[in-house]
Amino acid sequence: MMRAALWSAAVLFVAGLAAGAGWVWSERPPALEPDWTGSAVVLAGDGTAGSRDGPSSRARFSEPFGVAAARDGTLFIADAGDSASIRVITPSGVVFTLAGGARGFADGAGVDARFDTPSGIATDGRGAIVVADTANNAIRRVSPEGNVTTVAGDGTPGYADGPADQARFNGPVGVAVDHDGRILVADTYNDRIRVIDPDGTVTTLAGGPQPGSADGAGAAARFDTPSGLAVAPDGTILVADTGNGTIRTIDRSGIVATPQHIPSLVRPLGIAVSRSGEVYATDDRGRVIAVPGEGPGRTLVGSGSGFRDGAARDAEFRRPSGLALLGEGQLVVTDAGNALVRLVTEPSRAGTRPPASPVVRPAFDADSFRLLPLLWPVAPMDGPYEIAGTLGEARGGKAERLHSGIDMRIEQGTPVRAVRYGVVESPIAAGAFGTLNEWMRVGPVTYVHVRVGRARGDRLYDVKRFVANHDDRGRLAGIRVKRGARFATGEIIASVNPFNHVHLNVGWPGEEHNPLEFRLVNFTDTIPPTIPANGVRLYTAAAEPFSDRVGGRVVVWGQVQVVVDAWDQAEGNRPGRRLGLYALGYQVLHPNGQPAPGFETASDTIRFDRLAGDRTAANLIFAPGSGIPFYGGRVTRFLYTVTNTLEGGIASEGYWDTTQLPPGDYTLRAWASDIKGNTTIRDVPVTVEPPDA
Repeated sequence: MMRAALWSAAVLFVAGLAAGAGWVWSERPPALEPDWTGSAVVLAGDGTAGSRDGPSSRARFSEPFGVAAARDGTLFIADAGDSASIRVITPSGVVFTLAGGARGFADGAGVDARFDTPSGIATDGRGAIVVADTANNAIRRVSPEGNVTTVAGDGTPGYADGPADQARFNGPVGVAVDHDGRILVADTYNDRIRVIDPDGTVTTLAGGPQPGSADGAGAAARFDTPSGLAVAPDGTILVADTGNGTIRTIDRSGIVATPQHIPSLVRPLGIAVSRSGEVYATDDRGRVIAVPGEGPGRTLVGSGSGFRDGAARDAEFRRPSGLALLGEGQLVVTDAGNALVRLVTEPSRAGTRPPASPVVRPAFDADSFRLLPLLWPVAPMDGPYEIAGTLGEARGGKAERLHSGIDMRIEQGTPVRAVRYGVVESPIAAGAFGTLNEWMRVGPVTYVHVRVGRARGDRLYDVKRFVANHDDRGRLAGIRVKRGARFATGEIIASVNPFNHVHLNVGWPGEEHNPLEFRLVNFTDTIPPTIPANGVRLYTAAAEPFSDRVGGRVVVWGQVQVVVDAWDQAEGNRPGRRLGLYALGYQVLHPNGQPAPGFETASDTIRFDRLAGDRTAANLIFAPGSGIPFYGGRVTRFLYTVTNTLEGGIASEGYWDTTQLPPGDYTLRAWASDIKGNTTIRDVPVTVEPPDA
């Protein structure tokens, strides 16, 4: 069998290596400093999601989530998504598929086996690996030869202890194996930690019937969507308590505690602990943290969502999930959102063999998404409905953020439907329960201002993919959508909440694309944008208005800021509706209409094709006074500083430097365009004077 041969070759390769010849260790590294700094590089994957074996630099992963390391340095990857397989990375840098390859639920050898959203993975100390098969609600075992068997769970979601063939789980995401050979299970949507004894008996170690946050023994303890597990050298169990944003511990007597020296996390997923007792955890918002046995924790590497190799906070991850230790100062991180496997090391332990580099920078595949026109999220899905907001509009009390999608005015209670087939990837894919901003995410699409998974009277649409939480009085207190849940185009996933509109994001969180670029069905806009008569305003670099006029011309000098008051409307809009623009720019012309030097091309300076998580963008693009009535303004007003730029979602400051032109008369031309190309132009006659005139 090819996989068995590759496995044997990998072991022989490792056995024949001298220390320091491979990529996972270096010869006699110096002692690890307590506050060591991590550096992230790509270990495997070419930057494109898929499933392809071969050299690590050419291999592809679909959604690498869990990772485990064998003593010889071999890595096992639970690759979810369309891959639905267990992958292996040998110490020589070869990637191959050990088992699975298509979605389903079947035991068998190699490619005959089937998984559905494999997540956590662990070695059992005897050469086999254990897998949390999340969407199959089961725990699986894979032998070194690739033979897959089911340890416990029959594929039906539920909660039941007892013999393995009778036990039930609800979307287990994390697994670990303790020193006694017991399999520990983070039974994620049952909010419990379960144990599978070597004889197959399943019991509950800790956690209760509803999510919460409480320390204590056994059923008195509470977790919220636990997703990761690890076992410390002293036998203590560490739990990545994802919904509570923290790390919990369970001692050998079964007492659950919350260590105070561990920093709060947004969403911890993977967890590992070194021989010295240092704890490492991934935060799916783009960080890896380190917590020594004593003392405060720190960010080891990562600063936010994205992709970038580098040291400490220069590195970026996109939904880092699994975590495994190769040795002191060497961690492997599955960068699920980037479809990569990354290596985080202390530089002296980086090894002598350079890691792979992605062939392309990971990015949302907008071209593939664009192959099908975008549907409206309510029936009839060919629309049209009123667009009430567009990407890039000013939001917040001080216009401090950019609107990340489009709003469609829909009446409360209307069923919301999936606009595109998608899979839920994060263990927590819904939030803000019971508020106007309640949301859920399916694949690359986020739906906001909805009642997730339920109708207007809180009736659940689907009890298999949605998990309802109730308080002590039986009242609905929250709802979750399970990792691995799949929704077909047109399936009902929510209903409109009292905000009376649906907000739709397309793309990766923080890196959204303009949904109107994806051919929204039957969306029509033939109405040109509006720039009022005095809508182009000129300011000094100190934000003081240029007020002098000579012969009807505005007198300017030095560095000039150009602010354009503009808005758009589309067919179907209410009379007072004002929408944000798609593109704006300016150009300086001679009085005869010819471009002035430096302005030969009329180019947009601001383009809202996508966002990029730039927190400074809104304050650079929008001048003071911008905003919408929801945040306290009297009317909707968008004041665009077109001398600044927005390109690819990144904003930068700029000015019209009049010192680069000879003094004299000119025409400043500003324009505003909507997504359909309708453009309005407004000219302002100006006179340029020397700064010291």
